[in-house]
Amino acid sequence: MSRKDKEGYDPDILEEERRIKKFRILGLIAGSIVAAVFYIGIPYFFINYFVPNWTEYIPVDPAVFTTKWENFVPLFERWLYAGIPMVVLGMLTWACPKGSRHRLLMSTIYLIGSIVWLVYVLNFGNLPDLVEVTVQGNTIGFGIILTFMLYLLILFRALKFLIIYGMYKDSRKEYLDGE
Repeated sequence: MSRKDKEGYDPDILEEERRIKKFRILGLIAGSIVAAVFYIGIPYFFINYFVPNWTEYIPVDPAVFTTKWENFVPLFERWLYAGIPMVVLGMLTWACPKGSRHRLLMSTIYLIGSIVWLVYVLNFGNLPDLVEVTVQGNTIGFGIILTFMLYLLILFRALKFLIIYGMYKDSRKEYLDGE
């Protein structure tokens, strides 16, 4: 056994260090577009187009049923502002080649960021007075406490790490062979 083997030499690590670290430009563009549409485009549409003009999209008789969609604006604003760093993380994740340790690291950071984003957007599971409905002059306010559902969503997001690691292991040989 050679000295390198005794010291914990791993040929897999050495091979990855020798490879030219290249980012995939098309992956970077695709990741930017997907993340920007989800994290910035959707809340921007709701804040600027849907919420001010919701009666044009949902035909109801205002004398019978009215609701204040303005209560959703803080939710969409949190979605928009917290989505800006998620776009950057998504862009960097998609730019790394599949099977590389960089992609595994960035995917893990992106996963942790998405959990933090979800908790922040849902206001830690407490959405008071989210919907106020007025039916024939009587106003009813609905607040939602999503603590248990939030815990389930976090658990399912955390289990996605198994998928990320599985994709890493499946693509590792192709990455080391030069794609």
